[in-house]
Amino acid sequence: MALAILVLGVKKMATRVLQKFLIVITLIVFIPNLSVAQKLKPEDVVAKHLESLGSAEARGAVKSRVMQGTVLATVRIGGGGQLRGGAVMASQGPMSLIGLIFGTQDYGNEKMAFDGNELTLGELRPGTRTRFGGFVLTHDILFKEGLIGGTLSSAWPLLDLANRNPKLRYAGTKKLDGRQTHVLEYEPRRGGNLDIKLFFDADTFQHVRTEYQQEFHAPTVSRPEIAAAQQGTRLKFTEDFSDYRKEGGLMLPHTYKMQLTFESERNPLLQDWVVSLSQFVFNKELDLKQFDATAR
Repeated sequence: MALAILVLGVKKMATRVLQKFLIVITLIVFIPNLSVAQKLKPEDVVAKHLESLGSAEARGAVKSRVMQGTVLATVRIGGGGQLRGGAVMASQGPMSLIGLIFGTQDYGNEKMAFDGNELTLGELRPGTRTRFGGFVLTHDILFKEGLIGGTLSSAWPLLDLANRNPKLRYAGTKKLDGRQTHVLEYEPRRGGNLDIKLFFDADTFQHVRTEYQQEFHAPTVSRPEIAAAQQGTRLKFTEDFSDYRKEGGLMLPHTYKMQLTFESERNPLLQDWVVSLSQFVFNKELDLKQFDATAR
């Protein structure tokens, strides 16, 4: 009898120890994730993001930027093949320029410039633009709002929220390629027809992606057999930023990837451009004509 009571007591003690052990393990596993999952205010994300770029003094000291490197363009759907060329990006205040130079007859270049008021684009041939150029021209808010190019551009709107005054909403966290990120929904003050999301690394608060999406629904028809065959069109443009290193007192990405997707039954497209930047020049006085893609 005494032995049975002793065994029962040992079992109860072992059960309590096991329960405490499981509680400790649960805390170890889940508490770090709570700090990531907790809801932040948009201004908290923006403040930490700006700190990740550099000090307020360093950010304010850079008035203009010129960056050069190489670009690899790849058509995955809607064609095929790869093409290498040179890349240049420049910005000064709200003005910005992106040039992807290939120099071939079939695909000369992608040149897009915004002078603070008007967006101008180069042409593939007289009167003909690439689908990327057509997309940018249709959605000029990318340049007018300063979103395109992310932190590589002096026009990046999070550097000047007081004047840009967008609507920002915290949309929780999301994993990108195994990396936890904080997501902000961005709505320009002047409106627009794109759904825009900004992604920030949960640890460093560096800007790692911008997503732009738009969906066009197929027209309504009365015949079921036709309706079943019809598909809407979904447009998606993403910018990815990586390989952050210090340049001119700022932490800036050195790899910049753009990808344009048209999910369409008739004319689908999947194309990307990977820009590798190697030269950075700051505070160079820039000629305003550089921000006119039609200037000669």
